[in-house]
Amino acid sequence: MQMVKIPISIAPARAALKRMTYDGIIVKSEFVRIKEVATVLDDHINVTIECGIDAQNLVVIKGNAAANLELVCQRCGTGLKTHISTEFAFTPVNVSAEESDERIPDAYEEIELNEFGEVSLVELIEDELMLALPIVAMHELKDCQLKETDMTFGELAPEATEEKKSNPFDVLKKLKN
Repeated sequence: MQMVKIPISIAPARAALKRMTYDGIIVKSEFVRIKEVATVLDDHINVTIECGIDAQNLVVIKGNAAANLELVCQRCGTGLKTHISTEFAFTPVNVSAEESDERIPDAYEEIELNEFGEVSLVELIEDELMLALPIVAMHELKDCQLKETDMTFGELAPEATEEKKSNPFDVLKKLKN
């Protein structure tokens, strides 16, 4: 199967009327922000996007994306190979349009159209992949180069380890006397 590049941006209303589907790739060089936090292992990121109109006559952009990344383990500082994938469902909104009384269903996230009435698919996919990254990238403890015996968490001062158990009723004894 031939890999086709996903367009950089689309006009969602036109794409929805034509029920366009995009099944292809985005080249890793397009993702500027992901490069700052991770190394993309594959030459491209697989993306599937479907445009359409739902039962409420809302323009909908649904899809998924998957990538193989190498993050830095926050425990040992070495590379951590990770597969991330994400699914999304958006409905475009026009920033300059007045607020409508109809609420957008919770199943969809709102995405703003640019001044040309288009949505940047590259930015949309990059945002979704950034949200799919783990909060703290770490190997499993058994796989990490830094073992549990090598970790130090600091030592408590001797006075902190002495136990002073106070009686909560001592205050009442003082008031009684």
